[in-house]
Amino acid sequence: SSRSTMTPVPDFRVQFRAAMETLTTGLPDSHVFVASIPNIRRLWRLFRDDPIARLVWRGARICQPMLSPTNTAADRRAVHERVQRFNAVLAEVCALYVSCRYDDGAVFSFPFERDHVSRLDYFHPDLDGQAALADIMWARSWWPDVA
Repeated sequence: SSRSTMTPVPDFRVQFRAAMETLTTGLPDSHVFVASIPNIRRLWRLFRDDPIARLVWRGARICQPMLSPTNTAADRRAVHERVQRFNAVLAEVCALYVSCRYDDGAVFSFPFERDHVSRLDYFHPDLDGQAALADIMWARSWWPDVA
């Protein structure tokens, strides 16, 4: 199963906590904004019947734990659950730092559509997707409080 190529949740927690420690120690006056990981299962559902998207995903080996054509529904469900657990770690660790603000899952919950996705890799947001995500993240970031 390609799920095994995903970072284990405990390792993710240790790595994120180490990054937060580095930031808060090295830049004690900084403010950190943490966006949730997007819902890549939604991406699969939007493009799974698109032969070009599938060709690009396979050829470029993009996010194979979710997008590999050999994955089963159970594989994809496990990846989706792992992403949800990663997002829970982001929320938990961020909450330990007064200088950290999490988006409360807003990026994960964003109901992006096909028109928000790049036709170069069928994975990253295109300009419309980037603008929509920027609006979502800006509203939850530190900067509206200081602007």
